[in-house]
Amino acid sequence: MARSLFKIGILTAICFCCANTDVFADGGKNRQSRTSDKVASVAKSQDIIPDAATFDAFARTERAGRFMELPQVMFAIDRSKVPARVIWINTKQYRFHYDYLRSAYLTLADAEIFNATNYSRPDRRFLLGSVVRYPRLVRYGVEFWEGDILQSELLAGAMRDLQESFFVPLTFKPNSDSQREAAAKAGLTTIGIEEAYGSAEQLVLNPGRAVGRLMLVADGDENALLPGDIALLTTVPVRMPPVAGIISASFTTPINHISLLAKTWRIPNAYRNGADSLFAALIGKQVVLDTRKSPVVIREATVHEIAENAKFRRLRAVQAAPADVTYSGLPTLSEQDAKWSRRTGAKAANLAEVAALARRDPYHMFDVPEGFSVPFSFYERFVVANKIDQQINRLLDDPRLSDAECRTKELARIRQLFAQGHIPPTDFAMIASKRLSLLGDKGVFVRSSTNAEDLPRFNGAGLYDTLPNVKASEDLERAIKTVWGSLWNDRAFAARESAGINHRSVRAAILIQRGIDADAAGVMTTIDPFDENADERRLFLAAKRGLGIRVVEGKKIAEQLIYRPDLNSVQVLTRSQDDVMLHFGPGGGIEEIQTIADRAVLADALVARLGKIGLAIQSAFDGRPQDIEWLVVGGRILIVQSRNYVKGH
Repeated sequence: MARSLFKIGILTAICFCCANTDVFADGGKNRQSRTSDKVASVAKSQDIIPDAATFDAFARTERAGRFMELPQVMFAIDRSKVPARVIWINTKQYRFHYDYLRSAYLTLADAEIFNATNYSRPDRRFLLGSVVRYPRLVRYGVEFWEGDILQSELLAGAMRDLQESFFVPLTFKPNSDSQREAAAKAGLTTIGIEEAYGSAEQLVLNPGRAVGRLMLVADGDENALLPGDIALLTTVPVRMPPVAGIISASFTTPINHISLLAKTWRIPNAYRNGADSLFAALIGKQVVLDTRKSPVVIREATVHEIAENAKFRRLRAVQAAPADVTYSGLPTLSEQDAKWSRRTGAKAANLAEVAALARRDPYHMFDVPEGFSVPFSFYERFVVANKIDQQINRLLDDPRLSDAECRTKELARIRQLFAQGHIPPTDFAMIASKRLSLLGDKGVFVRSSTNAEDLPRFNGAGLYDTLPNVKASEDLERAIKTVWGSLWNDRAFAARESAGINHRSVRAAILIQRGIDADAAGVMTTIDPFDENADERRLFLAAKRGLGIRVVEGKKIAEQLIYRPDLNSVQVLTRSQDDVMLHFGPGGGIEEIQTIADRAVLADALVARLGKIGLAIQSAFDGRPQDIEWLVVGGRILIVQSRNYVKGH
């Protein structure tokens, strides 16, 4: 019943905003207000919205940490009347259209029948939607549930009826491709997805509270941050060391590496429009960052708050998973399962489970590219043979390790030792032979799979390197050493240090997979990262054309979608703003190709297929929400990673 009711009252605005402040003059028709604020606050409904004060009195703003945090007033257009009657519903009193219509005895149908007869059918009695205010756009938009199929004539009539009873001009904001097509056919002006996204004042990516030194971070300066800092980002970096909190002046998404790491670090993380100028006076000072409420707050910390924070800075230690360094086989994915994580790392072992699911699937919904693992024992033999283990122990015993500049220099020296080292000839011969026999001489992906990622309370997203489209044998050896060496890069070391992971226990395995040059790729979470505690099932997808590397970097906004499997609806949050896509280069590696931004990447039918696959994978992992990397080639879906989704606070 609850999921059926959700459909009835759904609003699909896409952006966050601040308070319900009145930013509009009464530019509409000169009507006498029928209701005072006091009366409007208790009225169930009325026939007109004559002014902004009445809109505010009727409006509700969701504050559940969701992507859509804008004031809205629900409406129902009763088409059984001639002319049609517009009913403005007190949205503070009623969460769903159905609740109001039942209370007013305008329908006696149960929820299922109501749904079937009042969505998508041209002869429906009721048209149900909401009017949303976008403060920074200085506009009001009409929105319908994204799964509502609106015929162009029906939509045009609805806009005329609504305008007659609203005090300022209304503009239609489509929430699906079919609605956009209907608006175009009806000749309606629309509010575009990117316009609405641009009206966002803030977006909470992880709620929480932190005390620390507010540091303005220019592009490229993120490595100078310390664990006690609160980073004020002017642009979102691909990677950064652990900090106490993040506030970004540049819009970001919940699935890029920084957002995922913020959840792992359990720190507050939010976008706030104009944060760099808004909080300029506090830069360099000890502040409190609070992302639990709207609007996001940054204020100077008191002496007491600074002292209390010092007591609780030490995080609870995370244990690296045990690593078996005795096993020396090169198992294919089909030879592994989840228990192999001690030999081949969590990433490879999890993907082996996904591959097994694909083989069992009678409908052949998806594939996993073939591959094999190079287990921890090969890493262990390499560091011993090249005496790098001695240098690592010397580094970890060095008292200067607490100095950031010295640590960066020493870690670079360790990585250089990896690059200059030689894989024992017998070991590399085994790897090269396995690659040729299983995967041929085409390009392969060389992926990290360590025992220091995908742990409880430690995601590890983006910490270690992956090299795409590796072809020549000498390039393969170089790629393996690069991935092993990435265990000792600054960001990974700092993340483990912050989580209390013992560096001496960390080992790197490698997953070598058939390279697939994708038409489109991205990330899917089987939980809504904007509202992790929602009762309704929602999946989040982010996609770009070409390879998926740029999706998780967060430099350019990806296409972002919410899929509701119970309603089979696709809500478009943003279109991809990236005008570059990545493809395999003919000699190896990747190359950039220009493309056109702001076009749909995924068709609705493909989103539904991905959603079905995501839920099947979640079920295979005992119902734990998953963070899944996928790609599409010629309509075929392939899964290349699945890890447990780490919830925030």
